This record gives sequence, structure tokens and C-alpha cells, in this order.
Amino acid sequence: MLNDREKILNALREKPLKVYEVMKRANVANEEACQSLLLKMRDEGLVKFDIHKGRWLIG
Repeated sequence: MLNDREKILNALREKPLKVYEVMKRANVANEEACQSLLLKMRDEGLVKFDIHKGRWLIG
């Protein structure tokens, strides 16, 4: 079974997504948990945030 980090990375492989879209594709129920996980993954260099479009993408 995939953990949330792997689900988020799989969802972002197709195209850059907004937080809500990431939650739907990765099946993460809590928005705060998803957002904090995305921020941790950004700090690790796994994902990036496009501030102009408001979308997350693979780093």
C-alpha cells in the first residue's frame, strides 16, 4: 500500500496541480495534512511550488 508521500508524487507526475486537486488525486482527506506534507517535501527538494500559478509540481 502506498503512503501519502508516494500518492502525492504519483499525482504530480501527470501535471502540476493545486492543493485541492492533489488531495483528490492522492486521496488525502485532510487539507492541512496535505499542505504540511507538501511543504516538507518542498524543503527536501522533491516538489516545487509555482507562486504565479498556485500549482505544485515535481522538483
